[in-house]
Amino acid sequence: MHEALFYTKLYENKVKCQLCPTLCELDDGDVGNCGTRKNHGGMLVSEVYGQLAAINLDPIEKKPLYHFYPGEKILSIGTVGCNFHCDFCQNYSLSQSMVTNGGSFHPYSPDSLIDMALSTNHNLGLAFTYNESTVFYEFMLDAAIRAHEKGLVNVMVSNGYILPHPLEKLLPHIDAFNIDLKAFNENFYRQYCQGMLKPVLKTLRMIARAGNHLELTNLVIPGLNDQEAEFTDMCRWIANELGRTTVLHLSRYFPAYKMKLPPTPSETMFRLYDLAKEQLSHVYLGNMTAGDHDDTFCPHCGHRLIERDAYHVRITGMDGQGRCANCQTQVIKYFSHAASHS
Repeated sequence: MHEALFYTKLYENKVKCQLCPTLCELDDGDVGNCGTRKNHGGMLVSEVYGQLAAINLDPIEKKPLYHFYPGEKILSIGTVGCNFHCDFCQNYSLSQSMVTNGGSFHPYSPDSLIDMALSTNHNLGLAFTYNESTVFYEFMLDAAIRAHEKGLVNVMVSNGYILPHPLEKLLPHIDAFNIDLKAFNENFYRQYCQGMLKPVLKTLRMIARAGNHLELTNLVIPGLNDQEAEFTDMCRWIANELGRTTVLHLSRYFPAYKMKLPPTPSETMFRLYDLAKEQLSHVYLGNMTAGDHDDTFCPHCGHRLIERDAYHVRITGMDGQGRCANCQTQVIKYFSHAASHS
């Protein structure tokens, strides 16, 4: 049992969680909307602290992060639970599960996890991913602090549904974020995710202004978030609020969990890619055969810098500092020349 951070005591053992915008008020014995935080006698506890359901050494591109140490690998961990309940969840077996549902968990302390990270060959650091990382905030924070002490980097993959104070405390310890911007429509968030868009946009602004590395993912769902006008507004917002060089990954939807719509047509993905490129320098297509739409090009001279075939990466057009070999434009800040092989 591990006491949670960010909650207030109300009355008669009732507590209010203040980690995410759901702001659950819980009577004694109640579990929060995320399925991971429980009122235990007037104390809010995390039921997933150190209870890992998935541990893998992944390519950094799988997060996806394309401009953060391309070609490297990172030890990736997750548990169960999520503060969203998306009808289209692509990883629902973890995100929509609870500790009490059973399943196989691997107990780790932050120190034992760091020992594993340090002993894993070709490992960049830790990625908090698979399910929503916010819901195992306490373990993530403790592990991230220790990882930095040992010279490792930290990556957070998230829906961005977190309140400003917890995020502010976390920012110094997370080097790179991939945030899933699910749509640019408040009704979409309420109907299909059981959440709100506005707090996610605030999270994105905070990360960008803090200077942490930030990439976005947008899962394109036919008929729900693929309208060209709304999508253009989203890309314009990203360019204006976060910066034109913010990386955007467009991921093709396939039927999953409660949603049985047919897969997103390839033509839609290519059309939205072209629209996004009018606003943003770096756009990528994922979850499909994309040709050179998965490669990195210099935004200044158009020189091809990185070739990708799924998770096979070949760095061909950059110098050892992440600059374009043709025009010397700095394109990738976080770069290891040692990873320039496929």
